[in-house]
Amino acid sequence: MDHVSIHTFKTDNAWETIDSCWHSPFFYWQKNGLRVSPPVPLRVVVWGSVVDESDEGWINMGGASAMLLQRIQARGVRGQKIRIEVGEEISEQRVG
Repeated sequence: MDHVSIHTFKTDNAWETIDSCWHSPFFYWQKNGLRVSPPVPLRVVVWGSVVDESDEGWINMGGASAMLLQRIQARGVRGQKIRIEVGEEISEQRVG
């Protein structure tokens, strides 16, 4: 696990940035997994466009679009706290 943090939502049902990711062109292939508990909807945004979404409580970030700075966003209820864990890339077999 690379890092753990806590986020408290400021508004109801609005996308809020909970992390960001930038990789050098020399590491464009690198991916990391981000997992939140309790699970909430997540998405990865690059230059205002959604490049990935998940309702599973986890999402991978990185890859080629991380050279342009990715913002990882979550949606929840005002006052709700989530625990954010960033670590190794998550595969379907490793979910759970």
